[in-house]
Amino acid sequence: MSDFLLPMRFDTRPHMIGLLELDADPAAERFAVLERSSLKLLWQGEVPAGGQVKCLVRASYALSGVLVMIFDDNQEYNAKVADGVTLPLVDSHTVNLGY
Repeated sequence: MSDFLLPMRFDTRPHMIGLLELDADPAAERFAVLERSSLKLLWQGEVPAGGQVKCLVRASYALSGVLVMIFDDNQEYNAKVADGVTLPLVDSHTVNLGY
């Protein structure tokens, strides 16, 4: 029997991943998440109107700590940085990102 006729099987084992939940300042327009040791950009985007940001990063980054930055595009306020932020691990199959 050909493989393409068999039903697909999805891997339901837990896949742990780091979850960043950021309650950003209302004056912030953008945010960035960087790996602390190499300053590699892991995630960046606009801060939604409500200021609530959720994003996922690889578990190894979550455990070693990341840099979280928020920016004001009008340059009225200085950028704010949180260093060494460790993120909780969640199962990627069950996490709710709200969209």
